[in-house]
Amino acid sequence: MLIRELLAQKGPSEVKCVRPEQTLLEMARKLRSNNIGALLVTDENDKLVGVVSERDLVRAIIEHESAVVERPVSDVMTRSVISCSPDDSVMETLAVMNEKQIRHIPVLERKKIRAMISIREFDHACKHLQAQARTDELTGLANRRYFMESLEKEFGRYQRFRTPFSVAMLDIDHFKHVNDMFGHEAGDRVLSALAKLLVRELRTFDGVGRLGGEEFAILFANTEIDKAEMACQRLIAAIRAEEVVTDEGTIRYTASFGLAGIDADTNDSGAMLKRADKLLYDAKNSGRNRIVTQPAQRPRNIVKTRAAMAHGPDLAALLQAPAK
Repeated sequence: MLIRELLAQKGPSEVKCVRPEQTLLEMARKLRSNNIGALLVTDENDKLVGVVSERDLVRAIIEHESAVVERPVSDVMTRSVISCSPDDSVMETLAVMNEKQIRHIPVLERKKIRAMISIREFDHACKHLQAQARTDELTGLANRRYFMESLEKEFGRYQRFRTPFSVAMLDIDHFKHVNDMFGHEAGDRVLSALAKLLVRELRTFDGVGRLGGEEFAILFANTEIDKAEMACQRLIAAIRAEEVVTDEGTIRYTASFGLAGIDADTNDSGAMLKRADKLLYDAKNSGRNRIVTQPAQRPRNIVKTRAAMAHGPDLAALLQAPAK
């Protein structure tokens, strides 16, 4: 992320400046009236000559006591100004600010003042970047990388404390047909609707991620497989009742689940996810709209095999299509 992108997010704002000959009292009033922590110091030609902050004002009060209000800004301002440009990296600029213990930094473009950015704004931008790096853009769920990191952490807790957990993989049934018949925009709406349903129906400490396409995963923390299976059955029922309204019609859809629990033979978290994926494949091959758990049990039908997926075009025949 570049500084110019941060400025675009920040929106237009007037840069507040003060002259070197103005008094510290005038400076303090400007800080207070604008509710800011620092001012740029410019000369009569609007050239940047320094930066002055609340910290400089506090230091001046301690050093000069009662005579401070009439002293000029030039007495306390920082003259060696570190600046950045719109094309500089946000992360690299923040690193410089932390190293130099700078709380505010001016942005100069072709030697002209463009903006002043505080370290708080940089922190906010960095948190936003971190959230983007671990979030699926369409659904707002954890992306594959972040979900795998969460799964690895949970596996580490199991190794230390033997706390049980379970992992489910789920896949929207016949999602390709939904895209083909209703369009990709409608398909995206189905994915977003499913994501919201999962977040709504699951516990706040359960992890939910989109692994890619129409595949999702759930991390049931501190949960035995039988309890996780009950939760998945509730999810299947909720998904069956879900309706997604689009311009092309009202879509109803189903999902298949594969559920794996932790056991003594599990060597790593990746292997556990592979087991759940294999069980998901079994669920789809045995009729879809159901859950297959480990240890393998007889698949549990949740609705009739020929249940309608949508109001509008008849999709019942599509349910006879081979598993993907």
